[in-house]
Amino acid sequence: MTNLKYSVLPNLDGSCELSTSNSKVITAVSGPLEPKQRHRLPLQSAIEVVIKPSFGMGPTPREVLMQDKLATVLQAVIVTELYPRKLVQVNAQILESPFDEFGSMMGNSFNEILSPMIDLNSCFNSSFISLCDSAIALKSSFVSTLLGVTEDKLINIAEVSDLDLLRSFNFKSLHHIVLEVEENKPTNVLLLDSQGDFNDDDLVNVLDNAQKITQKEFQNIRNILKDKVSQDFIWKA
Repeated sequence: MTNLKYSVLPNLDGSCELSTSNSKVITAVSGPLEPKQRHRLPLQSAIEVVIKPSFGMGPTPREVLMQDKLATVLQAVIVTELYPRKLVQVNAQILESPFDEFGSMMGNSFNEILSPMIDLNSCFNSSFISLCDSAIALKSSFVSTLLGVTEDKLINIAEVSDLDLLRSFNFKSLHHIVLEVEENKPTNVLLLDSQGDFNDDDLVNVLDNAQKITQKEFQNIRNILKDKVSQDFIWKA
């Protein structure tokens, strides 16, 4: 179950608080801003992504890797050519994570891998809402999904609310998929980050299920954005 709240930080151009069954993040978008001279690109906007952990100082190397993945996808979907010599800044603060105790739990070798994947999955979806809230021009939409493969089933990790249950799964592999959405349908893979042991059939099954989940989640997001537009332009009624 995913809960979304947009415009939670009224002094910023766009913001979103996203809660899933096992994580919570808040993201904010500022831009287009006037960057420092060294950050200016003559024909397009620069994109800066900062992700802060749920505890301690950051970003650490863990968050820096997450920032690079998020920035790569945002570079592909933001219409940077509309904002030459400007800066679009995306900040994400992880508020809650099932792996707050230094990113790992005993008994499962995937925990240190699963921890940043859960956080990054939420950061992707929250960032998309924040970008829409800020009215930054986008080429297309995107939805992020995190799936785990066990011996006999495929699990949508964002829907697992019981920490003990999450700990009990013996995952063969983990797959983080970000799909581009055009005309209400997934059309392109923007990010596919897989860890563990899997074969071609496993990957095809993961992508098929990711498409189904993406279509369902995008309809929920679309309804939320429709409500936002109705509220923003209520003066036209």
